[in-house]
Amino acid sequence: MLADIAWRGFSFAYGVFNFAAMAVIAITRDGALTDRMSQDEKKELALAQKKYWDVDGSPFAGFRHAFYTARNNVQLHYVTNAAPGTKSNKVIIFIHGFPDSYVLWRDILTSDALSSYTLIAVDLPGFGGSDSLPHYGPDTVLESMAGFTLGIREEFLAEGGKLVMVTHDWGGIVGARLASEAKELADRYIIAGAIVPRQVHSTITTHIASASQMLRTWIRSPFNTRLLRSALKTLSPFFGQIARSFYIFILQLPFPIAHRFTTFGNFWFLRVLHLVQAHVITAKGKSSRTLTPAQKADYLAISSGPGAEQFPRGEKLRQAYGASVQKRISDFGLSHKIRMYRDHVLLGTWEKSLQLVIDLSALPPSPHRSGSGAGLFEDGPEGALKVPATVIYGRKDMAFDPSAIQNGVGDYLVKGSQCLVVDDAGHWMQFEEAGSRILTTAALWAVGDEGTRLRDEIEKTGYGVKWIAEK
Repeated sequence: MLADIAWRGFSFAYGVFNFAAMAVIAITRDGALTDRMSQDEKKELALAQKKYWDVDGSPFAGFRHAFYTARNNVQLHYVTNAAPGTKSNKVIIFIHGFPDSYVLWRDILTSDALSSYTLIAVDLPGFGGSDSLPHYGPDTVLESMAGFTLGIREEFLAEGGKLVMVTHDWGGIVGARLASEAKELADRYIIAGAIVPRQVHSTITTHIASASQMLRTWIRSPFNTRLLRSALKTLSPFFGQIARSFYIFILQLPFPIAHRFTTFGNFWFLRVLHLVQAHVITAKGKSSRTLTPAQKADYLAISSGPGAEQFPRGEKLRQAYGASVQKRISDFGLSHKIRMYRDHVLLGTWEKSLQLVIDLSALPPSPHRSGSGAGLFEDGPEGALKVPATVIYGRKDMAFDPSAIQNGVGDYLVKGSQCLVVDDAGHWMQFEEAGSRILTTAALWAVGDEGTRLRDEIEKTGYGVKWIAEK
């Protein structure tokens, strides 16, 4: 009880401190209070939104917009290169993270390497063109995404076919939880730039418990500085992740403050994320170059979702975005997106609906997991993945402390799984040469017959990779 109160107090104080620090940087360094969107930027944003979000157009060559309505009446938007009802033996579903949309995957979706497969890129609830949710906890987010996957299986996956999920950031967290708690949905997961929730929680908890024991011993022997140093070293993954997660503590502040952080200064926080995506932020946090109005608009359109022009008045479209999507236009949906951080989808308990349990149990056994061994049927640690998975991190990813996310990850993977770190990649590897190539290679290997080792396929790319775990 006291520990919980202390943690809540620390979280609030740390969030307030970082909010103030970010506000000072935004105002004094970047002039956020006087920043306004120019007319050229507004014009370019309208063009970019038309390109990516007009439902009667094609966002990329060979792709179309489509919608799936779950049983809870939540409508999810996705794009696909498949005609309605066309069955395929190879289907890949792509799930993005914060603050993005399906457009995050554009370079991989349009690569020649994957063009012969059925590709589906979906917007998470509350993101892009998908409906908002009243609450963003496991019972709504995971239920919606599981229902969506079942719907895609029914419409596009041929009997005995193979389904692969390629996920990133919050999409990767959703993917990890589905791989752990709804193993029937897919044959393999690729989880990029995201943690395995229970593994990281267990790692940090174990380090804290060990350090606490050392500190209690040190209090009785205060001159034993070696013990104190050991305790602090044991806590280093915790401290490292706390420092890298500073923005999450801001997003945990009372909602008006958290929301204001994401919108003030002409959406300063969002624009900084776009600069990171565009690789123009230096190691010292400064911009190495200026994006053109067209480039700014393109990144903003990826995050924003449909604009006002995608909701024509007095015109009945064959398909359309829901009313909740239109309500998000004014703040680019950030009031809903940040709730992924606030509503406990990370570690909260998922009470599956009875219908979902029935639907999952009705799925036939997959013929593509025979090589995974008995590990698929072993419980393992709480939150362990029950489906073969490839976990991919970028060495330059500023969001994670390597010790916190990598230590013990192999214990949470089943046979046929891997964890690797790409040397020349950061968090948004979809926008990077090395990261995009590795992701495409992993997806191509995963959806294939897996007659070769992923390690061999990755080595052919010529990019540096560190292998953390192989099972």
